[in-house]
Amino acid sequence: MLTKKRINAIIDLLKDKNQRKSFYYVLIRGVSVISNYFFSILIITLFSKEDYGFFVFGLSLFMMLSVLTKFGVDVHFVKVFSKFKDREVPNWVKTVELKVFSLSFIIAITISTFLYLFRDNFDSWLALVLFVISAPFYVAILMNSGKLRGVSKISRFAFLNIAGRILLSLCFFVILFYGFSFRSYFIIYLSHLLSVFFLLILSIYWKKQVFVQSKNKSKLVPASFFKYNRALMIKSYITVLFLWGDRFFLSLICSPAEVAEYDVSLKIAMLLMIVIEALKSTYASVFAKNTEIHKVLNIQIRKSTRLGFLFSSLMFILIVLFGSNLLFLFGPDFVDSYTTLLIISLGYLIASFFGQADNVLEMCGLAPHFVKPYFIIITTSLAAGVLLSLFFGAIGMAIGFAAGNVSFQLVASQIVKYKLGIKTSFL
Repeated sequence: MLTKKRINAIIDLLKDKNQRKSFYYVLIRGVSVISNYFFSILIITLFSKEDYGFFVFGLSLFMMLSVLTKFGVDVHFVKVFSKFKDREVPNWVKTVELKVFSLSFIIAITISTFLYLFRDNFDSWLALVLFVISAPFYVAILMNSGKLRGVSKISRFAFLNIAGRILLSLCFFVILFYGFSFRSYFIIYLSHLLSVFFLLILSIYWKKQVFVQSKNKSKLVPASFFKYNRALMIKSYITVLFLWGDRFFLSLICSPAEVAEYDVSLKIAMLLMIVIEALKSTYASVFAKNTEIHKVLNIQIRKSTRLGFLFSSLMFILIVLFGSNLLFLFGPDFVDSYTTLLIISLGYLIASFFGQADNVLEMCGLAPHFVKPYFIIITTSLAAGVLLSLFFGAIGMAIGFAAGNVSFQLVASQIVKYKLGIKTSFL
């Protein structure tokens, strides 16, 4: 029952500027989810489930390569830029960006050359090349979005990091397929490539609107940047292995059709994460600014945890009730993956109980303390998922993925409690 006290608490929550930014993020994330669903349905309907499964394999390669070659710099930029009192960018930032992009480009060219030389051993090798060569440009986008996130330009960050790529891919797909009658399956990969280039131009434009280059000619990168970035880099490597390694390895074990069913289940289950992702984006700079002020930090952590867990609980109930109907939208064959959907969703729900523990670790300078246990948790859960998928297919990978989700938030929560004396969990 809604008492006056609870109504006032809700009103105060809505007045909070961080919650308003979270709301904007949710709107953009909603656009991303809907676009993702439409894009998936179009590929499956106009081509086949197998074509979609191969697209998922290529996309997992693209995302893993992008994260591996950004070296954790985009996340570090959030922490660095949150402390800038003005919008003047030091020249050493440009030095870092140039080095990261150059290394990313060299790695992409090397992999593309390998795919070309051994093209007879790869199905649709040219499609994979399109994913690979677009990765360095996506790295540049992620670095720009990290800066915008650091100064709380959340809506722009969300579009660049969450919604832009898939929404633009859908738009280019529709234009090429229906406008230019381009009916080859190659349109799927071309649309993705065009979306990345368009998003890069947009990220550069938004960056120039917000920041100005420093007149100081010094390009010396602070030693502290490299020291802390190493931990963030390793953590980002482990994260991408967990978030995309499941689909990558499942593609090597199971048929493209089963990979497609797993990916669709994962997409639906991620509805539980919409608000949590929004809260992570809006509260990242808040946590970074209040690292030393534990009283304020504790209040902000509690706010984000309560809202995140309550929303996830609501979404879990809806998925239990209507999950089969959502799966049916992608085709009758997808209804069989209802169990996979429930397993992944349950993992997200339990993980949300522990709040934004991983975000607090990153923004409060505790990432080095989490690298080793994080590596153990993720590699163990992924290995378990791979092993189980050999016997149970997508359900086995879902069990490993869910267990990893819960474990890493639980351990992160305990580290925050030990180091800062602050609880991140709902209770």
